[in-house]
Amino acid sequence: MFHRKIINYLVKWKDKRERKPLVIRGARQVGKTSAVLMFAKKYFKNIINLNLEKSEHLSLFREPVSIEDFEKIIQIKFHQKIIPGKTLVFIDEIQNSPSLIKLLRFFYEEKPDIHVIAAGSLLQAKIEREGLSMPVGRVEYVYLYPLDFFEYLEVKGERELLNFLKDVYLEEHIPRGIHDISLKLFYEYTMVGGMPEIVKIFLEKKDIENLRNIYSSIFTSYTEDVFKYTSLANSKYLAYVIETAPLFAGTNIKYERFGSSDYRSREMSRAFYTLEKVMILYQVQKTNSKNLPLIGKRREPKLLFLDIGLVNYQMGIQENFINLKNLNDFYRGRIAEQVVGQNILAQFINYPPKIFYWAREKPKGSAEIDFCLNRKGYILGIEVKSGKSGRLKSLFSFGDLVKNSILIRIYSGELKKENIQYSGKNFTLFSLPFYLVPRILEIF
Repeated sequence: MFHRKIINYLVKWKDKRERKPLVIRGARQVGKTSAVLMFAKKYFKNIINLNLEKSEHLSLFREPVSIEDFEKIIQIKFHQKIIPGKTLVFIDEIQNSPSLIKLLRFFYEEKPDIHVIAAGSLLQAKIEREGLSMPVGRVEYVYLYPLDFFEYLEVKGERELLNFLKDVYLEEHIPRGIHDISLKLFYEYTMVGGMPEIVKIFLEKKDIENLRNIYSSIFTSYTEDVFKYTSLANSKYLAYVIETAPLFAGTNIKYERFGSSDYRSREMSRAFYTLEKVMILYQVQKTNSKNLPLIGKRREPKLLFLDIGLVNYQMGIQENFINLKNLNDFYRGRIAEQVVGQNILAQFINYPPKIFYWAREKPKGSAEIDFCLNRKGYILGIEVKSGKSGRLKSLFSFGDLVKNSILIRIYSGELKKENIQYSGKNFTLFSLPFYLVPRILEIF
């Protein structure tokens, strides 16, 4: 089991005075169950682990139950009593039981001293398809993504480096040797990705060849899941997007005839929407807002797939990472945007991300920056440059037009803060190496 940063959040949740049942959302195989079990082992005397993909567990809760009946069933089935403060009740794949979804409300209202965590990889899709509803205001949500780079370093045992990168401040000099080590490890992470099973096998075998069957099985499981949350008529669109979307990761897409298919915009937009709900992909909406709030436009979103390792596998390019010195022009910067994007997403634990890309269109002169988000009343403008250099005209245009903006370049160069003059105006530019992206939300 890997230590995940979500466990730190679970510890805070455990000790809340006004605690609600917690629902963990995330795609299949990102480590939801493992994180909960690790948390429970350390902080609770015992755990009730209900897995509603097991028929023997699901059959117990096909009909509505009260809290009292739930406790009786648990005691007889698991030979354990639920002891407040000492027992964690974990309901995995809760979307399979509408009766237990409804019961979450009564845990909050009648038994708030019982710690309850639920998880569901297909939760939102099943809710929309079957007309289910979560008890509004009675549950709390957290979100889990594949491992970010800092979590990868933790698993790899690079704790001294990890502690250094967590503590480094914006104007600090990073020694060249540490920079080179960090960048090399980041490129390794970019090749492998952050899916827990993949990372585990790679660190054991040290060979990318051993991972092919696992990547393939992950895609197969996602495709097989399609039939669980959509109709047979729509399943072909979802399956097509799962197979094809990785090839367009890091790029702006159009729904109409996506991937050179014959599928129309309506069917494709619905498929992308559904897969976004189950967190297999994320659509970065365009905005041209000049101040807060940032208003998104659904037309031509930028696509981020779940994990860079899955993208590399589907594109057939993992061997290209061997002896890679930098991401300069590597697949036209798409890989760099994907890995940076997924690491930004992974920082949003207790609320859903709202990430945009910013674009100014003609006739005022086109300009586009890769990512844009609201952070503490400031608007972060983030430009990903796959090498150490690159023009930043669009970023400076953004800084000129957008109020309360912070300009950030993410690249393979050194950490630095610069005052730069462009077109007769002064700008402050923060340059972050790729390996510091996991700190993007707390460093500014």
